[in-house]
Parts: sequence; structure tokens; C-alpha cells
Amino acid sequence: MEIKVLNKTDTEIEVEIKGEDHTLMNALKSALLRDKAVKVATYDIVYPGISNPILYIRTSKSEDPIDALKKASKDLADECETFIDLFNKKAKARA
Repeated sequence: MEIKVLNKTDTEIEVEIKGEDHTLMNALKSALLRDKAVKVATYDIVYPGISNPILYIRTSKSEDPIDALKKASKDLADECETFIDLFNKKAKARA
């Protein structure tokens, strides 16, 4: 995965996330929107299958959008780890 910052201000950022699709983008958008400092989080894939998604984030003045993206990414990774742990426990219980 490669991330390219297209535009950045104190409260807004647009990033291109190469090689990803709706699967990651929807999860990331949901994680961003759980942050009360995030006012807008959305993405667009102009030409599905051939273009990379562009993620747009706008935050309140209290949070840098890069920090919001880092926090959402960590939260999402933590959720995945929790899911893996629960899945493994259930799989062992059935074995």
C-alpha cells in the first residue's frame, strides 16, 4: 500500500491510497467517523477497477487530520486483532 498526500491544510486532508478498494475504505471511513473531532470522512473511486481511492477528511480545529487518520488506522487494526483473537478462541472451543 502506498499513500500519497494530495492536499493538506490545518483541518483537511486528501490522500490517495494506492492499490485499495471499497473494503478498506469503508472500514477506514467508519473508524474515522467514530472520532468526535472528525467532521467529514468520505472517499471516492472515480473509475472502479482502474483508479485509486481518494480519502477526504475534515476535522475540527482541535485535531490535525493526519492524527485523526493515524488514530482511526490504529483503532481499525485493534478491532481486527480483537476479531482474530475471538475467532481463534471459538475455533479452539469447537475442536
